[in-house]
Amino acid sequence: MIKVNLLDFLMNKAHHISVLNCSSAFEYISDLFENILTARYTDSDIDLGILYLKRASNNNYLLIDGKRRLLALMLLLKVIADKHSERVEVSEISNQIDLRYLKFVSSIKLQLFGIEKTVYEKIIHNEPLSYNDKQTSIYGALEIFRDNINSLDFELEQFYDLLYRIRVNLIFVDSFKERDIFYTVNKDLRPLNQMMLIKSYLAESYQAALVDNLYFLFGYKESTFVSFFQCYLSPKFNRIITDENSVYEYFVKYMETIKKYQSFEDITLSITKTAKIYKKMCNAEFSDSEIRNTFIKIIDNDGKDTFAYLLELCEDYSNGYLSKATLLEMCKIINTYIWERKNKASIVHDYCNFAQVVKELNKIIYDEQNIQQQDS
Repeated sequence: MIKVNLLDFLMNKAHHISVLNCSSAFEYISDLFENILTARYTDSDIDLGILYLKRASNNNYLLIDGKRRLLALMLLLKVIADKHSERVEVSEISNQIDLRYLKFVSSIKLQLFGIEKTVYEKIIHNEPLSYNDKQTSIYGALEIFRDNINSLDFELEQFYDLLYRIRVNLIFVDSFKERDIFYTVNKDLRPLNQMMLIKSYLAESYQAALVDNLYFLFGYKESTFVSFFQCYLSPKFNRIITDENSVYEYFVKYMETIKKYQSFEDITLSITKTAKIYKKMCNAEFSDSEIRNTFIKIIDNDGKDTFAYLLELCEDYSNGYLSKATLLEMCKIINTYIWERKNKASIVHDYCNFAQVVKELNKIIYDEQNIQQQDS
């Protein structure tokens, strides 16, 4: 770990910094401005914590963790540059910021992805922003910094001087998988984009198309994508996966095991087939009116937390392993349970959780299977 002056690192060492394509979304770092203001009254450094980096080449780096802090600082520098250039005819500060920290030669130092990349580059190049651009968190942070700078009760030059006291600890992780480091460092701190993490993992085996296809199947709803894998993976590990931030971790464990026995093509077909059933469940799109009406009731009674169990039942029904009558009977029991839970209409709500209900439902399946075996 190396402690450095962040502005010195940006000026002398970092010509280009790209960010991990599965990093978390940017949001305004609320305490950055306050930390800088507080430094007026002390002689201590302004500590921005640890940045995890990987060397891509000489003076080019991949930023594994720290995007939100670094991007916030870049936006603050841009606001200072713009404000100072408004006040003086020739702004040395504005030129310094532009040439030392925001750009290397003519190219932008910090390389982002998607809409963040588009908006950030427009901001740095002083290009017009669209209405949609202005709805992003990056533009929102820019406006907050503008308001903060406008409300300064001392000289802008003095505030700029404080930035030279910003320090970070750099950890270079060239020998480790950057995605796993990012996930481990952040999983307990903030919501992470599970879909991008999974896509990044699959891309290593050239299977990222699975994520794109499922994203399309679920109507471009990331929340449905994540909830599907919570339901799909829960039975595989004999537990209900309630923490959305752990979906990537369970997915990798599952894939590392199952790919020893099946090809990626077979795994993809199986997941996609189950995903289509899950979509039917979420939207109550079953062609059979009785099953459709039953799922409408379950959804209306806030019963989607039972879908991890119901998904297996619907798969068995789709494959002919479970009769319609038994599926409806179990759905009826589930719907009774969740209705009582929602309306607190029975002491069952206080003493019976869904895991106990599952034991009773499994008895029904077991009994049906015994009858089928006897008949055959």
